[in-house]
Amino acid sequence: MTGRRLTVCNFTTIDGRYEDESHDIRSFFEHQHPEYAGVDDFDHYTTSLLRGSDVLLLSGRRSALGNLSYWTSARANPPSEIRAEFAERFLATEKVVVSDTITEADLEPYPNARIVRIADARHEVARLKAEPGLGILVLLGRVLWNDLMMAGLVDELHLVTFPLIAGSGVPLFDARPPVALKLLETRDWPASGNVLMRWRVDPVPAADAVPR
Repeated sequence: MTGRRLTVCNFTTIDGRYEDESHDIRSFFEHQHPEYAGVDDFDHYTTSLLRGSDVLLLSGRRSALGNLSYWTSARANPPSEIRAEFAERFLATEKVVVSDTITEADLEPYPNARIVRIADARHEVARLKAEPGLGILVLLGRVLWNDLMMAGLVDELHLVTFPLIAGSGVPLFDARPPVALKLLETRDWPASGNVLMRWRVDPVPAADAVPR
């Protein structure tokens, strides 16, 4: 019996930015090509990943609570059919929230969500990966998945490049993780200009373990 695989999916600008200096992405879309406005290819792709997952990893007080609040509202008043499906699946799926500041009271309004403290995150993720199941999915959560990649716990990295130039902002990676990437798939969506690169993430052995 095999365990779960952990997949990270993240949007990025073509210059490798995750968000702007205000920890937002809205400024990135100021120069979006008008023909791409309103196209929801990324929503369809992330929903397809959620269909194959039974654990969601969220992290950070602002990001986690913001997502929980948004998708709860979207379920009641969905802006599109695909976001209605995503909201239902998001709220029904087990959610592990990695944070040292979120409390049980913060999560009380939201179903299937529990807290894991930052110091325990690697251990808990390794435990979840060892269990049978569909899969573990990280959407956004840059700080968390950077750390999990450093620990060799990420199996696939899905980077969807939007046709946007940030110019400045928060980079996607904090440092170079000890991994090698094997390209599994590329895909493009002409209607939105988005391009997917799907990578298998293989840990690199420590230098002293490499045969000489």
